[in-house]
Amino acid sequence: MRVFNYASYARTLELGISKPNMTKIAKALFEPVISMDTVLNRNGNPYTITPTRAKSWWEQTSDIPGNIKIATGTPELINSIGEYFNENIIDGLINQMLESQMYSAMVTLVRDSDLQKNEIDELLQYYEEKDNDEFLGRAFLYAVAKDNLQKDAATVETPIDADIRTFKELIKKSHKKPVSITPPDEIEDHELGYVQELYHVYHEETGEEYARPSDLDSQPKLKKNFNRQRKDYYCAETIHRELRDTIRLDETEGFDILKDEMFDGVITTCEKDYDSSLQRLTAVMEHATGVPISHNLQDRMLDWVGPGEKKGVCHMLVNDNRLTWMEDDDDD
Repeated sequence: MRVFNYASYARTLELGISKPNMTKIAKALFEPVISMDTVLNRNGNPYTITPTRAKSWWEQTSDIPGNIKIATGTPELINSIGEYFNENIIDGLINQMLESQMYSAMVTLVRDSDLQKNEIDELLQYYEEKDNDEFLGRAFLYAVAKDNLQKDAATVETPIDADIRTFKELIKKSHKKPVSITPPDEIEDHELGYVQELYHVYHEETGEEYARPSDLDSQPKLKKNFNRQRKDYYCAETIHRELRDTIRLDETEGFDILKDEMFDGVITTCEKDYDSSLQRLTAVMEHATGVPISHNLQDRMLDWVGPGEKKGVCHMLVNDNRLTWMEDDDDD
């Protein structure tokens, strides 16, 4: 269970901001709260967000003042927070090229947080209904109201934790990242799903039918694209096999979780409108390389998940029918 407070919220929001800094983020987030006439410091003056104050909140060395916390529950602020976030955070602070990974991480934080179930359900419903301004805004209000001095248990290292960390480092040193499998000349059975999807993408581009790799010989650019996709797939397949057969990592402990995190990270990009399926494929692959993998999972997978593996996992999601590059023409 994750601690949900200002620090965890702000660090997650940071993923969607170009050249972020803790003071800029704090000033933008707290402006609608500290601008309220009733929110004053002990001297009766409005609050100012200084670098020192922003740093202490970010590093969780001080809590949010009580009267700021109280203000987060006022109807006036609750009813206006979505509009403020739409104009000043989503349009004014978030980089559209980074927003997918930020939203994915924020959803994960909310879902795994120590918020009340009804609060979690409320926030996730806003996200599912694409009310991103309300999702981010109300999540911020919930975060500010929580204890900002509280940290995730995982961040407090005990002597036992230190021993475990040392042991994991020894495992990593003794298990170097394996060399990726070279894609075989013939398509193997476990490749058929994503390969067929690629053939459909290429057919859309040229009008020609493709059923085997040699059919692409007349299209050098597409053949190069095809070979690159297979190389990425085998990057992922290599660590899949190595973790399963050598490290004995169960699917439910590693690769299935990796698939879920990658799906959450790329699905928004995949569902956007494109002029062609090849553009969708390219956009998702470009975005996939920057999708953040949770620290615990990357640690469990011995830090073997790099850009190629992330793109390869997307092809595995196509095999699982969770992603598709083709526009759905079924109107039924």
